[in-house]
Amino acid sequence: MPQTHPTGTNAHVVLLGKERIEVQYRPIPTVKNDEVLVKVMATGLCGTDVSFYTRGGIGSRVVSQPLVLGHESAGIVHAVGHDVTKVAVGDHVAIEPALPCRICRFCRSGQWNYCKRDQYFATPGTDGTLCQYFACPATSCVPIPPTLPWPQAGCIQPLAIAVQIGRRAPKLAHQAVGVMGCGPLGLLCMAVAKAYAAREIIGIDRVPNRVDFALKYAATHAELNPEQDMKAETHGTQVIKGRGSKIREVGDEMAWLDHWVEERLPKWGVEHGLDVVIDATGAEPCMQLAVALLRPGGTLILAGMGPPLTRFPTLEVASKELTISGSLRYTTRCFEDGIHLVERGLVDLAPLVTKTVPLCKAEEAFKAARSGPLAGGEMKVVVMNQE
Repeated sequence: MPQTHPTGTNAHVVLLGKERIEVQYRPIPTVKNDEVLVKVMATGLCGTDVSFYTRGGIGSRVVSQPLVLGHESAGIVHAVGHDVTKVAVGDHVAIEPALPCRICRFCRSGQWNYCKRDQYFATPGTDGTLCQYFACPATSCVPIPPTLPWPQAGCIQPLAIAVQIGRRAPKLAHQAVGVMGCGPLGLLCMAVAKAYAAREIIGIDRVPNRVDFALKYAATHAELNPEQDMKAETHGTQVIKGRGSKIREVGDEMAWLDHWVEERLPKWGVEHGLDVVIDATGAEPCMQLAVALLRPGGTLILAGMGPPLTRFPTLEVASKELTISGSLRYTTRCFEDGIHLVERGLVDLAPLVTKTVPLCKAEEAFKAARSGPLAGGEMKVVVMNQE
């Protein structure tokens, strides 16, 4: 257990600036009438948390004041306010990190992710859940099975996001589904597609270890992203045979990708292309390959948070009559649906958690999470808040 401090018994992981983390001790908060005090047991580290740690901010969201990190948490209800009836002391709950206004037209229709007045745990101005005791509205607490191990409970929030992504597809049952990016979110998208009876699931990533992980976890096929091969070959003057028996220069990147895809479709058992492709990266080369992978009339779901402006193959999108949908966070009952998938054994969260770290060694957790995507190391790092 972290050592207690005279000013309180509630350890917090506080970001002070770029690569500057400190464990601070603050008083345990007192709950308001509509609030719940959660004894936080586990918190998964998200790419957003790691970006705040490594860069001191993301885009316009700069950490100018101390910020408590963490937003993928679960724990035990420790106390409830006078008006709370939804949960009781002792309940195991996952914590929804969004704080929508609940009165705008989007909130009233269940589309909390569109709310312009919402706040989000662990973003500048709103502290997160990497602490031992956390007070939040009772509406932020979603019951989870008491038998669910805490490290897995720390993965419920990204599973809810994967459920929302799956909802954005016309259907997943009996479809050929591709996922760009075999990190935690991409893997959960594969798991949801498998739970919804997708026929083929193709994972693509640039890190070999992640490709291997995807095959063992939920993918029927997995490939290394051909980005580097494309860059090397398109600097030459060779020609290849592209779609429609036309000869094109290799300098045409989309033609090169089309050719790469056509060579692999028979191996995947997909004749005309994929029905749905989910991009969980936001990277320009991944979105370009996603378009090449899709069959005419297919659906591309953009769920990765990448740069604000990219080169995009609009001509191929038009000629294939593709449908493009975005996906942001989660909406009504995504948490509940994800929890039901876990309860029924349709999604297994255990393999994703490859490292747990006590809260008192939080910086070790962030360093492990930072190196994982680049080195093919840890898949999902979970902080154990009471250790």
